[in-house]
Amino acid sequence: MDDDSGDSDSDEDEGKEPEGGEEEGDGESGSEVENDLSSNDEASELEDDDENSDVEELSHESKDDKEASESDDEQSDENDEKSAGSSDEDDENTSSTNVMDLIPTDDYSMLNVGKGTARKRKAAWHDAADDEVLVRDVAANYRRAPGKHGAKDVSTEQYADTVQRKFKGLVGSPAWASLEKKDEDIAKGDAGDSDDEFFQETTDLLDRSTKDHRLKKGKLAYRRIADMNNESRNEGSVIRCTEFHPHSTVGLVAGLSGTATIVQIDGKTNPKIQTVNFKDFPVKTAKFSTDGNEVIVGSQHFPHFFVYDMIAGKIVKVPLRKKIAGGATNTQQFVVSPDGGLIALRGRLGSVHLLSARNKEYVGSLRMNDECSALAFSKSGTKLYTHGAGGEIYIWDMASRTCQTRFVDDGCISGSSVAVNSNYLAAGSSEGVVNLYNLGKLNSLPGNNLHQQHVKPDKVVLNLTTQINQLRFNPTGEILAMSSELKENACKLLHFPSMTVFENFPFDEKLSRVNSVCFSPGAGYMSLGNNKGRALLYRLRHYKDY
Repeated sequence: MDDDSGDSDSDEDEGKEPEGGEEEGDGESGSEVENDLSSNDEASELEDDDENSDVEELSHESKDDKEASESDDEQSDENDEKSAGSSDEDDENTSSTNVMDLIPTDDYSMLNVGKGTARKRKAAWHDAADDEVLVRDVAANYRRAPGKHGAKDVSTEQYADTVQRKFKGLVGSPAWASLEKKDEDIAKGDAGDSDDEFFQETTDLLDRSTKDHRLKKGKLAYRRIADMNNESRNEGSVIRCTEFHPHSTVGLVAGLSGTATIVQIDGKTNPKIQTVNFKDFPVKTAKFSTDGNEVIVGSQHFPHFFVYDMIAGKIVKVPLRKKIAGGATNTQQFVVSPDGGLIALRGRLGSVHLLSARNKEYVGSLRMNDECSALAFSKSGTKLYTHGAGGEIYIWDMASRTCQTRFVDDGCISGSSVAVNSNYLAAGSSEGVVNLYNLGKLNSLPGNNLHQQHVKPDKVVLNLTTQINQLRFNPTGEILAMSSELKENACKLLHFPSMTVFENFPFDEKLSRVNSVCFSPGAGYMSLGNNKGRALLYRLRHYKDY
């Protein structure tokens, strides 16, 4: 609408007479237009009297303008011989010129405005009663200060028009609400949606046809939406786990109250599907199984799992004290392999216990020289990475269940977290440092080396100052979430492959102390669990999928 109004304004300005109070430059430009018109009229008269009469009918000049035109005609008669000797190109341009040629070129002619290609759509629903409700009728129902609302008390404007005008003034006209949408735009699917319109108002736009599909560094386009546990809030004051279902738009929130809530992720209200209570069992870790049919929960106080079968709706207790050699004191930290074959459980005295993910039976153990602090599987599930309290990182081969290689995390006194994607290994320490290593270099290290190896990291991230408790790559490997639960708002997002922090996250937000970080399978959503009983949910604009 703004473009059309701008064109009409320019057309009106060209049609106005130059006034005496205008600047000299404007007067000169106006006379030039008149001279061109008069010369064109004379040239047309020489060729076709009928065409000249048509031009005179279309031109709307004042008497003064006509007099000036007649004088210009006399001057053009004197120079007629010179005009006859001009080039063929000038003759062709002069003879074919008409009033329409004098109109400035429409830069928006490609839109075919007014040419019949636009199909006015109908609103999906219209309430006839809205046409009868006036502003004064609504003001009469105000409970506060009746009769003291000024113009509203007597306004006869339709209330729907008032609300619509205010909305457009604040937000603008949404693309999906336009009834003048072109058929070709609809066919291309360029109808816009709520997410796109939101980010159009808050970010710099790029042409969709030429936009690079890789995530840009610098600023991350995101917005905060309703919490994952928006309809429950009974997981406890400390949210220890937020997870996304691997195949469905379903989320999981669990906390120290022993309650796990399964919700539907719709980005609006996130309705609750089911609540599962584990009595006297403070949940420290909860994971979906690889096939998505089970929820596995562990606690820092008990040596057993609870497994909730989502299909049968049953809770099964899995004791580990008798299964594992040397016993198990807790199940507070474990990971499930992406191939769905194993569960790696952190034990005591540097032990890492391996369980079958299918029947939860014990299949073996791995042993580090120091206490195990963190563990993570590779994306293929063929390797396991563990970080120890002594600052060493171990790479285990799951086929042979042996240590492939180990090395010292550069500058690390005590390891606290680890994460891995297809290209990089991220290692966090108790000093608040995150080191990034190229997996290609790590895989080329000599194996079966009994001596400590020192490897220089590709990048050292120093944006946090307290112990790194959470490291999590998004599914595309373009974002690394880093957080510490020892300090308020201690959470940063790192961009790959530039290895730079997004400068606008968190932006004036109170995250409290972040205890868990998770990304949805399509990287479109990110969730943070904090110590205020909230599972914060964010929509990442770059990723279209769930």
